Amino acid sequence: MKKPVIVCIDDEADVLNSLKIELKKAIGDRCIIETALGGEDALELLTDLQADEHEIALVLSDYIMPDIKGDELLQIIHERSPNTLKIMLTGQADLEAVSRAIKYAKLYRYIPKPWQKEDLKLTVVEAVHSYLQDQKLADEVIKGREANKKLQIVNQKLSASESRLNQFLAALPVGVSVYNPDGSIAYINHATHQLLGADTGLADSMLGNSVEQLVASSQFYDSENDRLYFPEFFPILRALRGEYVKVNEVEIIQYGLTITLEISATPIFDSSGNIVFAIAVIQDISQRKELEDFLSNYQRTLEAEIVERTEQLQKSAFAAEAANRAKSTFLANMSHELRTPLNAILGFTQIVEPSPNLTVEDRENIRIIYRSGEHLLTLINQALDLAKIEAGRMTLFPTNFDLYCLLDELQEMFDLRAKNQGLQLIFQREADIPQYVRSDEVKLRQVLINLLSNAMKFTQIGGVSVRVRRKLAGISASGAIANTAEISEEGEIVSSLENSTDSDLETSNYPEILRISSQPESEILANTDTLNIFNSLFLEFEIEDTGVGIAPEELGNLFQAFVQTSSGQKAQQGTGLGLTISSEFVRLMGGDITVESQLERGTIFRFAIEVSAVDAAAITTPKIICEVIGMEPDQPYYRILIVDDRTDNRKLLVKMLSGLGFGVQEASNGREAVEMWENWQPHLIFMDLRMPVMDGYEATIEIRARIQRRKEEEQGEGNMDLPNPEFLNPKIVALTASTHEDKRSFSLLMGCDDFIRKPFRKMDIFDTLSKHLGVRYIYSDLTGSDAMGEGNNQSNYSNTLSASLPDLPAEWIDNMRLVIRSADFDLIEITIDEIRDAHPEFAEILQGHLDNFDYQKILNLIVEAENFNGTEEV
Repeated sequence: MKKPVIVCIDDEADVLNSLKIELKKAIGDRCIIETALGGEDALELLTDLQADEHEIALVLSDYIMPDIKGDELLQIIHERSPNTLKIMLTGQADLEAVSRAIKYAKLYRYIPKPWQKEDLKLTVVEAVHSYLQDQKLADEVIKGREANKKLQIVNQKLSASESRLNQFLAALPVGVSVYNPDGSIAYINHATHQLLGADTGLADSMLGNSVEQLVASSQFYDSENDRLYFPEFFPILRALRGEYVKVNEVEIIQYGLTITLEISATPIFDSSGNIVFAIAVIQDISQRKELEDFLSNYQRTLEAEIVERTEQLQKSAFAAEAANRAKSTFLANMSHELRTPLNAILGFTQIVEPSPNLTVEDRENIRIIYRSGEHLLTLINQALDLAKIEAGRMTLFPTNFDLYCLLDELQEMFDLRAKNQGLQLIFQREADIPQYVRSDEVKLRQVLINLLSNAMKFTQIGGVSVRVRRKLAGISASGAIANTAEISEEGEIVSSLENSTDSDLETSNYPEILRISSQPESEILANTDTLNIFNSLFLEFEIEDTGVGIAPEELGNLFQAFVQTSSGQKAQQGTGLGLTISSEFVRLMGGDITVESQLERGTIFRFAIEVSAVDAAAITTPKIICEVIGMEPDQPYYRILIVDDRTDNRKLLVKMLSGLGFGVQEASNGREAVEMWENWQPHLIFMDLRMPVMDGYEATIEIRARIQRRKEEEQGEGNMDLPNPEFLNPKIVALTASTHEDKRSFSLLMGCDDFIRKPFRKMDIFDTLSKHLGVRYIYSDLTGSDAMGEGNNQSNYSNTLSASLPDLPAEWIDNMRLVIRSADFDLIEITIDEIRDAHPEFAEILQGHLDNFDYQKILNLIVEAENFNGTEEV
């Protein structure tokens, strides 16, 4: 089978060469990449490819070309190859040209020049995958049709067989004969006469003969015993003795042929109970016997075909299930394989970046590498979130937090964006909402940010409102107006909103026009059973906008992965995962998302989650991130064993720890780790879990088992109170790139003392050593050497932090306030990087808040810096 072809069209050879190189990186050898200089060259190329029966999967065309413009060329290509996906690449195409390409050429995507390499790669990979999936689906449809045709043929044959059977049964001759109590023949019909082999004209002469004479003259055989019937066992004589008899094994030879008969004999009694007659019904069942044998064989054949088809369907179902499991396994394995090298990339950049020997350009390059790695890690985690959701493995991480502060942060975050768009942003919370609650703050923040971003994205006029209220007994304050929609005579959903004015919409919660829920109503009502238990309650969040709305036919797919509405596709933003993940996050928090929408009127997303009210004292002070530059004096010489099958991962930890004064040794597998533990006796072991020869679980079990045996031996020698100081019981910290939560619990069950996920930050390693060995560090000037000790309170941090704030430029402070309120993650990160050279520790603190979506903490630090510098707030 020939590979599909991707055709790149541009009037500049350099652009074509660059495009071909990028596509080669993105798709490898899965497709053939052809180029054409201009429209005429492209049409000739397509003609040649189609003549060679190549599948043209994708065409990427420039818009401005001297011979044929891009939209006209794509329209011609669409007419010749309708199934080919089309992408327009240009920096000068107007909206009308793009609209024509979408309308007449079914344009797949529009990518502006100069393109972003990652966007180009992802778009092309997605387009090729979509094309191949469509082709595969078409093949499956053809196979299904062929299977249906075969099934119809089988049904037709079966119907024909049944029809023939009915004809055979209708044509079978039936003989009837009546016998007197003494055995003489009282009546015999023509069919009986023929069945018994007598001449037709002698039928009347048989009357008066006895049944014994009939049996003797006709020579009836018992086919089961392969012998002549004894007269006393013949069915008619048995009926004359009072039995009801039916046999079908009677055989008679006629004209050299063996005929099989079925004889049913019934006694006839008078009112006194005496037998007065016996009636016999005789049928030639030879053909029926043959037909039964034929049908039996045919039925066995059909049953075999049914069994085979059932097995095929089961195999298909198993294959689909296996494919789904394989997908999850693939994602898990790929995440491990991707996160493992990312561990080295991010780790070594953290080690190299503070080096004073780097030039400004080198330092910037390293930061670019670090940011790109962090971005890649975020993408991997998002894909894993979806995989966890599909596998039902997503879990909650509840914490105590300030709900008022969270809402205020979100309002400040989106306020500037709303003002720039000319929109009104309103946050409302009822007075009975608790300020301090326990739930999964990160997931709640992500859901609200996602819904607010969508609302802002699709609203041009009006505004966005966020309302928070208590939900009582599963019915919210807006429930009184829910379900007010009516069904018209045509079966359409209508409501009084269609007759509302724009002013009505601005001041009221509009009725439920269209409602789609990601959870059945019964499940929603079932959740209300937990109300008023201890301090648990339900909070309902409502995000309303006056935007473009969602079409009724699109509501059913709104929460499906990778599916975007037509509005989202026009915006050319997002991956189609936001609402899917948000819906599952809300479900985990004990609630459900519903949506009400009408085109050109707006949309309301509503969800409720279960929270617990907590005291203000339960809110913890955020941890301060600081730079470790050494170890405090007068501490033991700590021996650290690093076990990992990857050299780069071992070298990363060696560089992190050896420079601070730790004794470090390496092992490449579990067996080496056990031997080095015996000989070197490390205080702590960083143990990778997935390794050849012997994995981390086995090595941990073996070490713990040897320690236990050593203790038992010492106890047997009477040294229970004298532990051997030369034989240490090391702390074992599991290291893995897997994101499965069961890995943590399983590793702790196997004997590990702690668990760290790759890629890790330097502080993860340092904090773990401090936690388990009591290591004390020397820190950079930002926080002082006692930052990890008891003196590390918020006031000490503020005083130390203030000492470094005067060096921050006032212009940078003003700029940072603006970008943080714009809710643009990338722009915030770029602004933080502007001061990283002068204030690396402070930049790291800001970066940590940004990674945790703690925008309010960033704003607080900026305000403190501004006040310390004596500048006025803008």
